[in-house]
Amino acid sequence: MPLRVLLVTRVFHPHIGGIERHVEWLAAALLGRGHHVEVLTLDRGFADGARYPSESRLDTPAGPLRVRRVPWAGSARYPLAPAAVSAFRGWDVVHVHGVDFLVDAAVATRRWHRAAVVLSTHGAFFHTEFAQNLKKWWFAHVTRRLVGRLDGLLFTSTHDAAMFAAITDRGVVAPNAVDLRPWLTLARAPEPGRFVTTGRVDVHKGLDDLLRTLAIVRRIDPRPFHAHVVGPEVAEGLVPRLRRQARELGVDDRVTFHGKVRFAALRDAVARAELALFPSTYESFGISVVEAMAAGVVPVVRDIGAFRDLVTDGQDGFVAPFGDASAAAERIVLARDAARAPAVAAAARAAASRHGWDSVIGGVEAAYRDAMAHRSSAADTRTSGGYSAGA
Repeated sequence: MPLRVLLVTRVFHPHIGGIERHVEWLAAALLGRGHHVEVLTLDRGFADGARYPSESRLDTPAGPLRVRRVPWAGSARYPLAPAAVSAFRGWDVVHVHGVDFLVDAAVATRRWHRAAVVLSTHGAFFHTEFAQNLKKWWFAHVTRRLVGRLDGLLFTSTHDAAMFAAITDRGVVAPNAVDLRPWLTLARAPEPGRFVTTGRVDVHKGLDDLLRTLAIVRRIDPRPFHAHVVGPEVAEGLVPRLRRQARELGVDDRVTFHGKVRFAALRDAVARAELALFPSTYESFGISVVEAMAAGVVPVVRDIGAFRDLVTDGQDGFVAPFGDASAAAERIVLARDAARAPAVAAAARAAASRHGWDSVIGGVEAAYRDAMAHRSSAADTRTSGGYSAGA
């Protein structure tokens, strides 16, 4: 039977990022399976302060998607949005994306709204080095209590599953997925020496390490190259700092920061790339990596857990220790040679095809039904006078 699912995320369209795109694609996949789906998000952007209407509709391949927005106050790290609570009622599943006030509120008010509460982890809150000790304490104590009260817990990567294993034995891996259609059909026209890095420009994207690596590539490889960084700046002042670093390293003529571009321009940048470089120090998945691989571009990724789930070194891409600029530069030089081999590009496309929504959505639906059963069982236990941590 069709389900009523409310997808809850602090940031959504028109902002572009991993969670935002994941929620949009999940909504479209659920709509396509006949479920009733809406998105609940906040009404003001964190980066630019832009305000958005309280209600709008977003066109998806499966039909229009209703988007509701509520006001918030306080810190962008933990935005307080009490108005969200009234929107939780009337749904079978309230599926929150990210560990923040919204999931805390959904769990705290569950006896009132009665929906099953499901959390997708998306890396929790460890994306930056800010207040790491405090974050670790919060995770070990407050987050531990939270996950014990959820009806469903979905790990968006095996890396997240391993991280959460320290505080719970619950949860299933329901990996992120990607809308592959625009990329599997992309006509490639690679230009020798043209590198691309796509995604948001943020502090955990490792772009400072990339610049140091490119400076060494310039010294050890006589072939010309140019790196194109395509994506919006979300950490204020980061792009000017990176441009200054590029000048100091002597690679400012080899790197261009394009900022946010239209989707057609993004596809063109990927289509023309010889390599796709991803030096992120932390990711819960890697949407941009999968998109590049689906387009047949050979990726060079940092050796982190999320990327190891996507790339088999030397087969469908390359893993590079971007923290060691000299070693990473050697891997890029090796990847440039391999990028000319059709077999590597074909292997990259084949590997990416495993991360399409068709292979994931059934597992998400099953997780929803399990969460609803858990919620019903907890309610029955409470009614009969027993006690359940999930109540």
